[in-house]
Amino acid sequence: MSNIIEQYRTSKSGLQDAIRRLRTNIQFSSVDKPVQSIVVTSVMPHEGKSSVSSYLAIAMAETGKKTLIIDCDCRRPMIASYFKQRPPYGLTEIIAGEVLPEHAVSQTEQENLFFIDTKTLANPVEVLGSKRFADVFARLKQSFDMIILDTPPLCSFIEAALLAREADGTVLVIRPGATEIAAAKEAVAQLEKAEARLLGVALNGVKESGTHYYYSRYYSDGLRKRRKKRLTLFERIGFKKKKRK
Repeated sequence: MSNIIEQYRTSKSGLQDAIRRLRTNIQFSSVDKPVQSIVVTSVMPHEGKSSVSSYLAIAMAETGKKTLIIDCDCRRPMIASYFKQRPPYGLTEIIAGEVLPEHAVSQTEQENLFFIDTKTLANPVEVLGSKRFADVFARLKQSFDMIILDTPPLCSFIEAALLAREADGTVLVIRPGATEIAAAKEAVAQLEKAEARLLGVALNGVKESGTHYYYSRYYSDGLRKRRKKRLTLFERIGFKKKKRK
């Protein structure tokens, strides 16, 4: 099976267009404070957050940005499997102080795209919420233009909320028809409680009228105006955009 970079390159244009729209909306979400670090999470498991994280990282790297994707899902790591690479070192060894962060960074087939793998951990909250991780994250931000953190689902675990507090923004992946509205409201409440900046929602697995391809579509409050009879997903889950200080 091909890796996710080859899948992206050979996919139908609809997927690429949707991911690039997601990239563009993120880049223009703040003029005063450019987004350099993004948490990508989902409401529930199996909503495609890791594939969206990977596609978004590829799209960012396409623009010439030196991009790093870190697998922070220490319960069910997927990024290394998607890229078909198994590095000797990863996040676990960095936090343990066994290797320097730069020695655990692996280059992918995509120019400007790198990733850090992780192993399944028994205590991911303690690791990702540690000062050691915060120091490593700050160090990596000095070396990369864009960092994407792939995290566990919000309604199952707390890691995404912890990391969202430290990142410049969060993208919430939702699969229409599978995600319960009550669960989505709870996920948004968690992010608001963590004082995270929710950039928007990526609707994953939506089929555009007249086509049959799989793709993600991005909605951001204020970017798209809908008719009153057709509520945006943000309105349905009760999201209110906060004013930035």
